[in-house]
Amino acid sequence: MKELAILEKQIEVLLALDEYPDDFPEQLEQLVAARHEQVKAILADRDNLSRETFEDVQQRTRDLKVLLEQNKARIRQKLLTAKQGKKSVSVYQMYQK
Repeated sequence: MKELAILEKQIEVLLALDEYPDDFPEQLEQLVAARHEQVKAILADRDNLSRETFEDVQQRTRDLKVLLEQNKARIRQKLLTAKQGKKSVSVYQMYQK
């Protein structure tokens, strides 16, 4: 659970930045994927999985979903900017050949 809390904190810190870094999409994707793997590991450990742990993970997932939804517009804008930047680079490289 400690690793899960660390990943969630990293996601919160990343989303709270005044301006997202250029590699924001990759960072967010990696953190969310790592959190997903951690949740899967916690839920797969049937011997140590208590009702309280399950409910805690469930609530934390809801909280993270709310946080992502609150920042949806900013995230979308950064993803679109990153996508447009990659497309511009590929078009530029195509004309350089």
